[in-house]
Amino acid sequence: MKRMALRDVPDDVCATLVAAAEESRQSLSAFVVARLSEVTQAVRVADYEATYPAPRGTGVTVEDVVAAVREVREAS
Repeated sequence: MKRMALRDVPDDVCATLVAAAEESRQSLSAFVVARLSEVTQAVRVADYEATYPAPRGTGVTVEDVVAAVREVREAS
């Protein structure tokens, strides 16, 4: 695994991350790595979504599908 150092993190951002990590009972490092992993997944989905040809004749748009998936994720 690679190591990463962050510089110039604003105080309020750092405080928010520290508090969220504590609430999640994770180290700051573990919490930030988990959030970065989520971001990479979102980027991949966005790339896929941008190139995905919508099915024809269904009336369902990519935006409809994305909204439905987000709704299910937020409910879980």
